[in-house]
This record gives sequence, C-alpha cells and structure tokens, in this order.
Amino acid sequence: MNNQDFKSLNFSMLGAHSDLDGNFKFSGDTIINCNVKGTIHMLNNASLTLERESRFEGELYAHDIEIFGEFSGSINASGKVVVKSSGSISGQVTSNQLVISPGAVVNIEGQTKSYK
Repeated sequence: MNNQDFKSLNFSMLGAHSDLDGNFKFSGDTIINCNVKGTIHMLNNASLTLERESRFEGELYAHDIEIFGEFSGSINASGKVVVKSSGSISGQVTSNQLVISPGAVVNIEGQTKSYK
C-alpha cells in the first residue's frame, strides 16, 4: 500500500488509554477501544465497533453497531445492533435489528423497527 492508497481510506480507530468527552462525527467505519462520554454520529451509513476495553456513556447514531465493551445511554441504529458475549449494554435501543450473543449483559428498553 502506498501513500496515495492510504490517503483514500476512510476509517477511524481510537486506541486504549484515551478519554474522549464531547460530540463527534465520523464519516467512515470506526473502531473505539477507549473511554467516551458524549454523542457520536456516524455519517454515510458507517459502522461503529466498541471494542472490549471501551466504555461509552452517551448517545450513538449509526447504521450498524457492534458492542464488545460497555455501553450506557441511547442507541439509534438504522441497521443492526449486535451485543457480543463480552459486551454489556444499558439504556434505550432503537434499531432495525437487535442481536444479543449468549453471555452478553443487557438491561434495556428498546424496539426494533424497519427503516424503509
């Protein structure tokens, strides 16, 4: 991969040992493995992954969301929310599809609906 190829990629990765507080917009697929407090808007149907070390408190707006870490707050997803076995989620969830893996910790009020 040359520099030009790298410049055309559209993704974000936020690593461990970071703390973010505020409102964020990401235009490409994003992986978070840190502490976040605030609001995230994923643009252009981008997906969001909260890795095992992530701790998120706030609001998420995305197409698809995978949760391996801890989430507390509200989720609005136009696609699918997947809570993996290492994940925990509490709060409000509105999505087209909700998948809960065996072992996941879930304490939510929510609904699934079709986005047409």
